[in-house]
Amino acid sequence: MVRSMVAAVAGLKSHQSKMDVIGNNIANVNSWGYKGYSYHFADSMYANSTNSSAGSTLAGGAGGRNASQVGYGSVMSSITNEFGTGAPSPSSNPLDCMIDGTGFFLVGNMVNGTFTNVESSGLFLSRVGIFRVDSNGYLVDDQRSYVYGYAVQAGTGIPEVPATAASYKVTGADVEVVKNGAAYTVTIAGIPVESAHDDLKDQINDWIKAVAGKEVQIPGGTGTTADATFLNYNISLTNYQESTDPAVLGGTVNLTITKKTTGDDSGPAGADLLATKFGNDKIETTNKGNTRVASVDPVYADELSAIQIPIDTETGKQYEIQSYKINEDGTIIGVDKQNRTIPIGQLALVTVENPNGLEKTTGYYYTPGANAGDIGAMKPNGGPSGKIKGGYLEMANVDLANEFSNMITCQRGFQANSKIITVTDEMLQELVNMKR
Repeated sequence: MVRSMVAAVAGLKSHQSKMDVIGNNIANVNSWGYKGYSYHFADSMYANSTNSSAGSTLAGGAGGRNASQVGYGSVMSSITNEFGTGAPSPSSNPLDCMIDGTGFFLVGNMVNGTFTNVESSGLFLSRVGIFRVDSNGYLVDDQRSYVYGYAVQAGTGIPEVPATAASYKVTGADVEVVKNGAAYTVTIAGIPVESAHDDLKDQINDWIKAVAGKEVQIPGGTGTTADATFLNYNISLTNYQESTDPAVLGGTVNLTITKKTTGDDSGPAGADLLATKFGNDKIETTNKGNTRVASVDPVYADELSAIQIPIDTETGKQYEIQSYKINEDGTIIGVDKQNRTIPIGQLALVTVENPNGLEKTTGYYYTPGANAGDIGAMKPNGGPSGKIKGGYLEMANVDLANEFSNMITCQRGFQANSKIITVTDEMLQELVNMKR
């Protein structure tokens, strides 16, 4: 068999391999975070038709001669991954994000506790930030892998507790309306209603009109009330029940009592005071009130762990997050039902000394290969490892124009190598025909 046939077959194989790479690039042109591959040729082994020899300057000696070599086609030199950042594509999911830099997300199955060594963790590296929160409050990607980063340290990241006013419910408070000359005296549980509470008087008038059809004239006071209960609280009436005693215009009402000022209303100034007026069996505390507690800024741990919605120290349960946002430094912020800002965690970025030393696995995951070099994790800081773009996903970095150009040259190279086989076959045919 002539050597041109061997070289042509080798060329066909290497061009087919390049076409496989081009086809894979084009097939993944819409795969999030996909990094294109480049195929590189190398000439194959050589056979010396004439060996080289050094020249001699002695009398009768001859000059030097170069070696004459014949090659045996081409082979694959290498297939390299191009790790340039793809273009950002907007996403409607606020937990979707991309890395604007050379870093990688750290994802995988659950690793209990915290750790710092990425290489020994058995986790994967990823460039795709399609994230969601699962039923246990953990941040996961669309392959069900947990996302790792830095948790909020205990005692930090606590949202502000706003000041609230105490409120109580009173069921079935006795109301008496007694005629006093041309006017009426109104008492609720024995507490006179005077001019300090015009809104309450209006409510009582509305009630009396509803149950008795009469306009009640409540005498004016001195601007204060005989009891601090009505002075310190806003009171509203509901569920009017008319008295069955025709001699007394009155009955019972349910009251909603809210303190006018915020703060803790425990003790004699609060429910205890009301209970002495209305009776313990009729009082229900709906909120004791509290003073404002300032928020505590978050401090993120230095060890890696799976990112999870933290526990509310007030309730002992996870915060009920309604919306999310991911900042450039990888911090994940939520807003709960009370419209409070809740820090959830900070994404980790993995740095790889030699990204081409990574090996591709199922989907869009990478594992460290033997030639990957040093691998470490860090908090996003906008350096070479990059920053986070929340609300975006990274598109494939495949250049279709370049791929189609490579496909044309590859096709022509394959065609040329097949032509060598055809021509070589014709030459062999001529050689065979010489015997006739």
